[in-house]
Amino acid sequence: MRVALVYDLIHEGLLDGRMIDAIAEWDTPETINALTEAIRSGGHEVLQIEADIDVLENLKKYRKEIDIVFNVAEGMDYESRESLVPLLCEMLRIPYTGSGPLTLALCLDKIRTKEIMSFNGVRTPAFQRIRSLDEPLQPHIQFPLICKLAAEGSSMGISFDSVVDNEGAFRRKLRFLASQYPGKHVLVEEYIDGQEFTVPIVGNTEPLVLPIIEAKFDKMPPGAPKIVLFRPDDQYESIQEIVNETGRNAELNALDSYRVCPAAIPPELEGRIKETATRAYRVAECRDWCRIDFRMDNEGSLYFLEMNPIAGLDPIYCFPRSAKALGWSYTELINRILGYGIQRYFS
Repeated sequence: MRVALVYDLIHEGLLDGRMIDAIAEWDTPETINALTEAIRSGGHEVLQIEADIDVLENLKKYRKEIDIVFNVAEGMDYESRESLVPLLCEMLRIPYTGSGPLTLALCLDKIRTKEIMSFNGVRTPAFQRIRSLDEPLQPHIQFPLICKLAAEGSSMGISFDSVVDNEGAFRRKLRFLASQYPGKHVLVEEYIDGQEFTVPIVGNTEPLVLPIIEAKFDKMPPGAPKIVLFRPDDQYESIQEIVNETGRNAELNALDSYRVCPAAIPPELEGRIKETATRAYRVAECRDWCRIDFRMDNEGSLYFLEMNPIAGLDPIYCFPRSAKALGWSYTELINRILGYGIQRYFS
């Protein structure tokens, strides 16, 4: 197969005037090279296409040479940004991996996703969309709350003060988000102070749940909330300079959450998480692969948080780590995802 790998690449200067987590969902050259080599190792030819301003022209240019697009592009700064490449592929009649434009648009908007999940019986914490700084909280929303950007992933906008337990702290966080991420709606939801799980899923007709990952917070600073914050892949040379220029080294070094895979949990809980994740995957009509996050409170109730149908595929990320725990190599994981897409179009 002739595979076009379509991606967003982190560039020097991308952070000009932005928060450091603006790069959270874009990929390093190391990630793109790893994906390219994995696809080639599966016996395919690879054409790299960056999802920049020329992506449409490049897809048109190579249209007759492309059998399928392996899409990991997530976009930046526009509504339904994750839907762009699939929409272009559909317009040009090019097969592609992953979920369709509607699923990607809905899953990017955490609030729309929660509305759909709630309607279909998948429990989620009480939540509200905040459109303005003075919008009042609805009566059913109870402190403590966590404030998130409604349509961003990879912990963008999340910091230790994102968990608020009173009106004053809540309004201060809203003002900060409005100043640093202008024009973006905010999701507030009741904060579940319990275990957090990440669940990778692959497949279509019969989705396969890979080993569950648990985020651990026992080494976090005293008094810090149990949340996962964005941390750049600063082990990669291509991004070290960007991190150093931000002046946030001390804050980043304070982060000490970590992940365990597979999660050391009872079989009953494992089965419940897998069943709920599979239901959410089907409700959202995901295809080929997705990562879903849950929290469990101290009474054992499981809550859906969010889902990412273009989950990060760098070899050090959660998805490949989970696949490795199942016995899959990185090359095998990438080519299984590609294979699901090929099967949908060519079988």
